[in-house]
Amino acid sequence: MSDYNYETIKASVMQWYEKVLSESRNKDEIILSKNSDDALVIDFDFLNCIAQLSVTNSQYVPYQFVYFEAMDIEVTDLEDITPIYSFHDDDSMQKDEVIGALDEALLFCTNYKAK
Repeated sequence: MSDYNYETIKASVMQWYEKVLSESRNKDEIILSKNSDDALVIDFDFLNCIAQLSVTNSQYVPYQFVYFEAMDIEVTDLEDITPIYSFHDDDSMQKDEVIGALDEALLFCTNYKAK
């Protein structure tokens, strides 16, 4: 049986957030927007993009528990607003894969240059 469930991944993402926050030079760039039984929401403000990480236990979303999406902050035309990076988990993933994917997402956003 898999150890991948909502409680486990939420706790793992919270530990990941605390590690990222402790390593961050600018604490204002990472905001814990919500931490309830139903959801964990973390907002990121990078130099050239913004991102949001959601961990939810909703049955009405197209992912298992985790969704990360980043947007370019330089886009001015509403029709051009599309994610520059996104990640979501699925029921075949394990928590280590998710944490690794979040590390990759963070690295991408940190290094992202606006077009």
